[in-house]
Amino acid sequence: MTSGKPTTFQFPGAYGGQVTLSFDPANLQPAGYVLVIPFYQGKLLLTKHRTRGWEVPGGTIEVNELPVLAAIRETFEETGGEIDAIEWIGQYVITEERKTMIKSIYIARVARLHPLPADFETEDVRICDQSPSPDEIRNDATYSPILRDSVYPYVMERIRELDHPYSK
Repeated sequence: MTSGKPTTFQFPGAYGGQVTLSFDPANLQPAGYVLVIPFYQGKLLLTKHRTRGWEVPGGTIEVNELPVLAAIRETFEETGGEIDAIEWIGQYVITEERKTMIKSIYIARVARLHPLPADFETEDVRICDQSPSPDEIRNDATYSPILRDSVYPYVMERIRELDHPYSK
């Protein structure tokens, strides 16, 4: 960013550990996981995980799979969303006592919604007229703990700063 604002942030993780979030491609590391912020007709698309609740799609990168392809696959599997445009916007590292998880974050434009694939871990999809606020997420137990740390608010702020066309 040329505005002089920081592009790296640190805070406690929703499940413990320390999170380092960066929007600087120079800090990009090989990731094992992806998180996707998908927009359908300019509105945030959420998925309802069977046990965690409402969240954005994401998951594990399979062996020999490119992270961007994992993001496309996870979005389809968890929302039925067919992506027609996607880009990397950040990455976060969760450091815990015995392990480290690295997640690449993508913003995506969903062209079409298909029925949820059968036998996956999600059970519903929500198109949000307004993206939920961090306070709304923290105070509503139907949202996944994955959205309760500071990754979601920082990423949504970054999308607003970029005035990203997928979110319009």
